[in-house]
Amino acid sequence: MRTVLAAIFGALALAACAGADDAPGESEDEIARRTRRYVDVSAEAPMTGVPRDKILRALVKIDRVARESRDPLRRALAAETLARIEGGDVLLGSIQAARGIDRWHMCKDEKAKACDGPPPASDDRAWTGDAALARTLEEDLAGYQWGNRIYFTISSATDVNELAATLVHEVNHVANRSECSYYRAIDAHVVEPDRAYVEEHRAFLAECLFGDEAATVASCSRYAASRVDEYGFDAKLSRVLPGGSNDPAKLAELVVAAEPNGDAPFGRLVPRKRDWPRSFGACR
Repeated sequence: MRTVLAAIFGALALAACAGADDAPGESEDEIARRTRRYVDVSAEAPMTGVPRDKILRALVKIDRVARESRDPLRRALAAETLARIEGGDVLLGSIQAARGIDRWHMCKDEKAKACDGPPPASDDRAWTGDAALARTLEEDLAGYQWGNRIYFTISSATDVNELAATLVHEVNHVANRSECSYYRAIDAHVVEPDRAYVEEHRAFLAECLFGDEAATVASCSRYAASRVDEYGFDAKLSRVLPGGSNDPAKLAELVVAAEPNGDAPFGRLVPRKRDWPRSFGACR
């Protein structure tokens, strides 16, 4: 899904696996480069320099929460998010390097002329659009998710803690194949507001529960509702929640109550391997 500004495996793993204890005097950047890894979407243009370092430092943050949090749900969110990224279930890359169907979907969300007409094939990895689209994406798009690919625009100003929370948010979208619920007409990017609300609320709930040791389901439901309101969905939860409830807090309660093994009609909060999508082809 789109992130608004405010916010091949062996060959592409960009850091060594965890090794010995931290050496004296090592900086967080050095520890990150030595101990964490991810798989880049692009073999031709992988992230380097500041973007790569920021991603690795965000993974260090996620790992720290997985090991040190006192809250079991927070630990699970961190540990399973990290496992999906480091195991290559999720691919990370730069928006600048995005190609093919993913870039086309970015174009549709930006309502650019380059993507007028039918989409490329779901496995297309070559479509680029035009120079105007490249400028638009560079200037307007901070992050994007489609299938099991997550793209970012990262600079020296990017906050590592916020980036870590955003990774939790976006991996939740990947785990639930949010793009397949988000749209009433996927090729035209016509949003289905009720289901789109559910997808974003759950992802913001995960982001909030990960981000703060003192967070509660109630406080994070309020946070999620406030963030989803920024999207301007004309949603009515009473059309999807049991009993005709229109309360976002009820949605949050049902999502959390489904952990770890309950029925999950509103999607999974924790991105466990056993619940992972079998494929990321075209939505059916």
